[in-house]
Amino acid sequence: MLNNLNKPLLGIVLGAVLGFFDGLTAWFTPEVRPYIQGILIGSTFKGVLTGVVAGFVARKFQSLAIGIGAGLAVGLLLSYLVAAMPSETGQHYYLEIMLPGAILGAVVGFATQRYGSAPRTA
Repeated sequence: MLNNLNKPLLGIVLGAVLGFFDGLTAWFTPEVRPYIQGILIGSTFKGVLTGVVAGFVARKFQSLAIGIGAGLAVGLLLSYLVAAMPSETGQHYYLEIMLPGAILGAVVGFATQRYGSAPRTA
């Protein structure tokens, strides 16, 4: 089934699903539990953006290393932008936000390279 999706679409779908689960990891930080709904929405959106970029990179370059690297870089960048914003208490959660974001990016980068379908030529 994954081979039937084009690379950007696979990136979007997988990024959204993994982004949602990335947001669920906030449950393990008790002081942010009241904000879990916003965190889930934001993490899902970060996953979708990472998936779009990883999918288009996978379409352009046929290299597993470039795909994983691009996904990892985008996941880290977007996660850093979120982690740089202080919480209500003024704390920053760099590790708690950036580690799952990096993993998400690397997995989406890998999957779009490995499983997405290449564009068809006429």
